[in-house]
Amino acid sequence: MRVNPKAPTDAPLLTAEQFRGTPEFRKFKGIMRGILAVPKTDLDRMVQIAKKESPRAGNVNAAGRKPKASAGG
Repeated sequence: MRVNPKAPTDAPLLTAEQFRGTPEFRKFKGIMRGILAVPKTDLDRMVQIAKKESPRAGNVNAAGRKPKASAGG
């Protein structure tokens, strides 16, 4: 049986606050918090490695660099 995704449902619509209060969302939030948690020391180490290994490191003309403001301007 195929379900029409645009068909109305019998369930009432939830407000954002009601949705956040559901047991399903609380469980999801707890799982995601555990997955996304990174200790600060690990994060700092990853940032330093990325800066050292960046192909843009030391290249003033690399994409995404902002031009430096002139001192005399």
